[in-house]
Amino acid sequence: MGKTDEDKINVDTLCEMWTLKQRNFEMDIRSLLDKSKRLAKQLSKADESKIKSLPQQQVKLDELMIHLTEELQRRHDEASAKKRLQEWHKTLDKMRVKIRVLSQTLEKVGLTDKKTINKLCDAQDYTQHHYELLSLELQRCEALRRENLSELIDHLWTEINHWSEMTLQYPPVHKYQQECCTEELLELLEKKSADLQRYYERNKYIFELYAKRVKLWTRMEALEEKAKEPNRYHNRGGQLLGEERERNHISMKLPQIEEQLNQMVQDYMEQMNQPFMVYGEEIMARIAADWEEYRAAKDLQSEIRKNSTFDGSLGTQFKGSNSTFNSLISLRKTSSVPQFNQATVVCSASARRPKAPKKQPK
Repeated sequence: MGKTDEDKINVDTLCEMWTLKQRNFEMDIRSLLDKSKRLAKQLSKADESKIKSLPQQQVKLDELMIHLTEELQRRHDEASAKKRLQEWHKTLDKMRVKIRVLSQTLEKVGLTDKKTINKLCDAQDYTQHHYELLSLELQRCEALRRENLSELIDHLWTEINHWSEMTLQYPPVHKYQQECCTEELLELLEKKSADLQRYYERNKYIFELYAKRVKLWTRMEALEEKAKEPNRYHNRGGQLLGEERERNHISMKLPQIEEQLNQMVQDYMEQMNQPFMVYGEEIMARIAADWEEYRAAKDLQSEIRKNSTFDGSLGTQFKGSNSTFNSLISLRKTSSVPQFNQATVVCSASARRPKAPKKQPK
């Protein structure tokens, strides 16, 4: 069995109905007052001899007009009082917001107590006494801010450097004299720090995903360096197998992360109509440059390996002739042997060396 209309009525509905009736009632009063004024004009022009009850009608009409006018004035006064009350509430709420903003900066350098501020600002009190308490606290925070400008500015530079690092940006250069520590500079730095923090929060997933990519890339480079070690096959046990598995994992995971990054960056560019920068360079261009450098290094390593293999084979072919040359070149130390060049020594030695006699069988 379904609910009736009376069951569905709630407090909000009743309040809306009351507001509508009040509005309609005020419109009805104004309409009655306008009609009464028009009737009063007609009665003022009427002939009293023709209308016997004219004076009585005029008195009754005046009483009605007075009553309607008073009712409109009362409603106007109520609306004005309600509006003044709303303005009063707004004034206290603005004071609370300003105290919180000031105390957040002061709290970071240990100049205010968060619990005390929260207790004062969280109280839903709109009395004159509470207004005075808020006013005193606001004045105290503003005075602390003026007296500690240098310390607050130094702390904000630290925050800006932190958020610049989190958002992969170069930190701004800050060089200022003590006399330059003004409230204008403090407000400028507060805005810069807040902007960087909001930028990080809006694009948190991009930064986190890029950090994963950097971690995998760094590990891949470390594994590449390990692969170049000459004694990496000695006493390694199952470590080589583990490294190979890790390489396979990175080779599979890295393209997936880069594809996700590319999609998220494309969405960012469509929304913001600007590129996503990392240390002054478009993020996907930076990733592409990493791969170009990686491939260039691999090609160079492969070329070096080919050259070393070729040099090694040449060294094996000339090993025997080099030993012969080393033994014969010692003849230069004797006074009876004239000085020859290398080719002459090798050829002469080969020509003069007697053949060994064949052994006779026993």
